[in-house]
Amino acid sequence: MNTRAMDQLRRVWFFGRVSLLLLGIEACRVLVHREHWEVLTPNPLFSALVASEVFLLGFLLNGVLTDYKEGEKLPGELASALESIALEVQGLPLLQPSAEVAGSLALLASFSEALLAWMQKAGPTLALLEQLNDLQLAIEQLGCLYPAPLQARLLLELANIRRGVQRIDVIRSTTFVPSVYGMAYIGTGVLTVGLVLSRIEPFAESLFFIGVISFLLIKLLLLITDLDNPFGASQAMSVENVSLLPVADAVQRLRRVAEPDSTS
Repeated sequence: MNTRAMDQLRRVWFFGRVSLLLLGIEACRVLVHREHWEVLTPNPLFSALVASEVFLLGFLLNGVLTDYKEGEKLPGELASALESIALEVQGLPLLQPSAEVAGSLALLASFSEALLAWMQKAGPTLALLEQLNDLQLAIEQLGCLYPAPLQARLLLELANIRRGVQRIDVIRSTTFVPSVYGMAYIGTGVLTVGLVLSRIEPFAESLFFIGVISFLLIKLLLLITDLDNPFGASQAMSVENVSLLPVADAVQRLRRVAEPDSTS
């Protein structure tokens, strides 16, 4: 199954999970109505509770979208840096025909494959950085034989790759303001319980409004939690992840460049 089909399947499953939770809430509402457990009466303070919960969710959504938008740029930047290094290294024999670049290109292709696997499966970052260190030492050995501008370009692209890897690692491991998340989850739970226990007539309309409000709040809260890690493709419950296609395409091109026939 390709990546696009898998993403669509995850979105359907995400919608299904929220719908099952909603059915449970509606069932509780029916039970409360039958047993006459409706102990709350809607008043203006109830509207204030809804507004405060929407404010918290808006605050969270605005915060996680900043990291998500930044995360969307990182795969393209990493792919560009990898291919720029490959082009620079391929061009070294033009300055000195005796230059041996096959080993460096093979290391670059191997690192790009490891980088893609790390972005897809969230493996250990230290192992990836050690592989990047080996690549940098190999490229520096080539660059020190050539003019300073060339050395600077190679080191700059390597620094960009290292910065991108570290930024992805930070985005993955950091939760946006955990205390606000806690407040949002508690607020959504309290609001949902309050809706279920409220005396709203007629009963059919109460089912509709409780269902719509609960569905929107719960789905938005779960979506915000998912957006907080745009590189969560390895997580079965993660739905909205940034596209890794630029890095995957770069890996394919670097594999061809590293083939013996392409450097002869």
